[in-house]
Amino acid sequence: MVMALVLGVVGVLALVTGRVVLPWLSSSVRRPGVWGAGALLLAGAVGGARIMPFEVNVPLMLGGLVLMGLAQVLGSRESRQAE
Repeated sequence: MVMALVLGVVGVLALVTGRVVLPWLSSSVRRPGVWGAGALLLAGAVGGARIMPFEVNVPLMLGGLVLMGLAQVLGSRESRQAE
């Protein structure tokens, strides 16, 4: 439950402020909004793991992980506009 709470808070902060507050991730995340949405999905999956069926929990968790991974791989808006 603590992990879900931490992911939820960090995800909301990333969506609201536009930056990731975790120091070891702030330099590698290029799209903090996408990362925050993924963190919120992952927080929901981790928090509801005991009450959700497996068929619902796993796609939510994978969706959150995919969004968090894409936020680190996709280029930022500033670099695309500069080209």
